[in-house]
This record gives sequence, C-alpha cells and structure tokens, in this order.
Amino acid sequence: MTSRDWLALEGEAERDFPPDGTHQYTVRVNVPPGTPQGQHAFHLSVVNVANPDEEFTVGPSASFQVPLPQAPAPRKKLPIAWLALAAGILVIALATFFALRGRGGDEAAQGVGGAGAAGQAEQAPAKQAFLSLDGKGGYVELGNPRELIFFGPITIEAWIRPRSLNGLRNIVVHGHTHSPQAEVYLRINNGKYQVGSFNGQDFSTSADIPTSDVGRWVYLAGVYDGARWVLYRDGEMMASTPHPLGTFFVDGPWAIGARGGGRERFFQGDIRDVRIWNLPRGQQEVRADKDRTFTGNEQGLVGYWPLNEGQDVLARDLSPSKNDGLIRDATWGSE
Repeated sequence: MTSRDWLALEGEAERDFPPDGTHQYTVRVNVPPGTPQGQHAFHLSVVNVANPDEEFTVGPSASFQVPLPQAPAPRKKLPIAWLALAAGILVIALATFFALRGRGGDEAAQGVGGAGAAGQAEQAPAKQAFLSLDGKGGYVELGNPRELIFFGPITIEAWIRPRSLNGLRNIVVHGHTHSPQAEVYLRINNGKYQVGSFNGQDFSTSADIPTSDVGRWVYLAGVYDGARWVLYRDGEMMASTPHPLGTFFVDGPWAIGARGGGRERFFQGDIRDVRIWNLPRGQQEVRADKDRTFTGNEQGLVGYWPLNEGQDVLARDLSPSKNDGLIRDATWGSE
C-alpha cells in the first residue's frame, strides 16, 4: 500500500454530506525519489468528526503503476518529488444518514459505502485491437467459400496503417491463380493504392499514396459499379477508370494481407475492419460509413472481419456467411 504522506486532496473536502449522496475527490499522488518500479495502491477513509476513532466508510483500493525506478533526488534545499497524477476522480457513495437518539441524550450517526465506484481511480478508455503483419509471412487465410464467389459489382473495404509502400503488398485479394490467370485485389503496388481484376489482362485503377499515409490509419474502399473501378481513400475519390470486367470466378482462395494461400505479396503494417460486399457502394455510403460500427447483417455484406479479437488464431466473420479466417504468423496489437 502507498504511504499516506504521498497523498493530497485537491481542494477542500466536503464537510456536510446530504443523505444518499455521491461525492467526488481528486487526489494528487507525489511519488518520492527512489521509489521502485511496481504497482501501488491506496484507499480513502471517511470519518464522523463527532466520532473520529470510527471510520464512517472506506473506499476500495485504487491502484497506479510506477513505471520506472526513480533516480535519487539531487541535493537541494527542498526535496523534488516526481508527480504522478495516477489517481483521477475518486467517487465515494454514501448511504442514507440516520440518527440514533437516546442513551443519555447522545446522538450518533452511522453510514456505509454505497454501490458506487468508491475510491476507484478514473478508468482509461478501452483499447481497440487490430492485426499486425510484418510483411514477411503473416496473413489471414479465408478459403474460397461460395458466399465470396460472385460476378460483376463488388466493394472491398479495409482500415490499414501501412509501414511499407514498395513492391506488391496485398490488402484483400482473391487469388491469384496461374492456370487460368485470375485475381481480384485491393493492394499496394509500388507506391500506389490499386484495386481491380486480372485475367491475363489488367482491369484496374490506381493512385499515388501520400507519404503521410505511412504510419497512420487510412480507410480504403475499392468498388466496381458495373462500368468502372473506383478507389476511395478516407471517403474521398482518388481514382476512377472505366473497365468491362469486375469480379469474376477465381478458382483459388481469398486472403487478407497476402496472396491467397500465402507465399508472397505480404502486407506490412496494421489492418482491421475488412469488409466485402456483393454490390457497389457509392461515395456517399462510403463516406458516411467510414467510422460506423457494423452489425454484420447489412444488405449485401458477405464478409466482415473486424480483426479486433486481440487473441486467438481465428478472425471472426460477423456477416451472415460466418466464414471465419485462419490467422497465420501474425500478431495482435492494441491502442
């Protein structure tokens, strides 16, 4: 537990508590020099000034981490404390006051801690998981399920954080196969975002990747609307090229982050929220749904892998297709 000398209430403590009240305190924690690394904890006690020897209520322990050993303080007139604002708002819920009268006219008041988060430090926001691929062998194997075999219009979406822009680095792909030659892809191609299909002849559209995209999250959508391939970045159109061929039959597996079946064209970076639709999505839909959380039951959604499990080797498909992917040689990240 933490020494009480480390703690100081900011502001003036409450003196008169209303019945069934909830009160907030901000505690400043001063970690002395030389404190070893580790987990420390404290709690607040509330007493009745008329009966100071009895605790009125005690909040549960609130913990904080001292990340690194603290160096000894330099010799100065006053010691220097490394301030750690590790404990935020502490909430103490106090139940109804009731008075006990009698026993020679003495009055006493008693109370118990309520069901609130008494003495708890402020909770940090939940972290979001994603899949991290090293560009050498990590990918997600999706197979070639019947729900992902269709013809013509298609929309492929993904959030990516690329770390390399050189070479061929597949984001989401069907194939490729050599005999016959066949592939449908959303990928990085030597410094360009590219979406399209290939049957010995290339039908695609592409655009230069801003250098600022390296190391930041980017939302990509590739669409074939029946007449052209269109590429969107963060909801804005980057490129559009008329072509007669959209998605078509590919006798090979789908994959996230590599060629179907692995072996080459590995994506290097982080990836999440991969979606495949059997219909074309317009720019207004793409832009409006950029930051939306999907249920998986949206019309036309035939594959949806949030890649937010944070553990395990299965990438869950939340669409009605339920085609879970197999994660190979990848790691989980969160932020």
